Amino acid sequence: MKALVFNGPGQIIYESFDDPKITKPRNLIIKVTKCSICGSDLHPYHGDKIAKIDFSQPVERFCTGHEMIGEVVEIGSDVYRHKVGDKILVSGGRGCGECRPCQMGQVNHCLGYIKGNSATVYGISNQLNGGHAEYFEVHNADLGAIGIPDGINDEQAILLTDALATGYYGVKMSKVKPGGTVAVFGQGPVGSMAVESAFAAGAAKVFAIEPVEFRRAKAALLGAIALHPDKAVRSIMEQTKGVGVDSVIDAAGKESSLKQATKIVKLGGHISVLGILQPGVQIPLNYLQLKSVSLHTGVTGIVDLWPELLPLVQNRKIKGEGVFTHQFKLSEGAEAFRVFDANEDGILKVMITPD
Repeated sequence: MKALVFNGPGQIIYESFDDPKITKPRNLIIKVTKCSICGSDLHPYHGDKIAKIDFSQPVERFCTGHEMIGEVVEIGSDVYRHKVGDKILVSGGRGCGECRPCQMGQVNHCLGYIKGNSATVYGISNQLNGGHAEYFEVHNADLGAIGIPDGINDEQAILLTDALATGYYGVKMSKVKPGGTVAVFGQGPVGSMAVESAFAAGAAKVFAIEPVEFRRAKAALLGAIALHPDKAVRSIMEQTKGVGVDSVIDAAGKESSLKQATKIVKLGGHISVLGILQPGVQIPLNYLQLKSVSLHTGVTGIVDLWPELLPLVQNRKIKGEGVFTHQFKLSEGAEAFRVFDANEDGILKVMITPD
């Protein structure tokens, strides 16, 4: 098959790759119909680190991507919730499917992860190839994939594989309440979905902090008060009369945004960090302690959020519209990565379709 293959930092190449095979009875194969690039896909592209993997060092080539939907073409003998021909969306990560957290749907708490071999995201190593490809193996499919229900279009389905679930997770973990005030750092796809999810949760006022002008404009269209980071702290403290906001969602994962978050969160407030932090990032815990702030970091529990999220999208409480600004063919994937990384041409999120 053809796929986008990581050959080193900045080297995403459209080339031939081995067809996936069912490696365990609980797995299935899909023909990928659409996929997308997540902001976290740029960490390998930049030669950063994710968990124990240092992408600046030589690694075996692998298929990228963890946001995909497709049609089931083959199922393992222990797959019961899916059949050939089903249209499904796939969680961006997999769990072992056997431990108690997995059985409760909390794949992000999979105990296999602490053993180093069972739970991880797709598309960051050759141990779990990703879905920027013509075909893709879904692991533990009854747990980590669902049929695309009525009322969910392809764009919304892609968002439900990661970006929307992650933005919504930030809202839950930062304890957004009806009538509350919220600040969201970063207005990429995840931050944009966090803004929309915050309003869906009843937030009265949402501040969107973003350096890129067109992304601020998009946030304003969602109803947010869009601010450049250089003006954010002063403006938010003025508009909250020196109190600060109830909830902060950091979708940027930068030291600069975390430091600003500590300044604008109110006494007893909540901060949720969604952006993938790199080694050496400093968080002023002493200041958060003095303010009695609750800090939550973690990886999104995509699977256990679907029961809440699907009705919100079907009932249009969360629309997820206007997020995909660019379309590419899989064969144009290298250019898609380049444009997405460079924030060129008003890009927010790309939809990729196999040729």
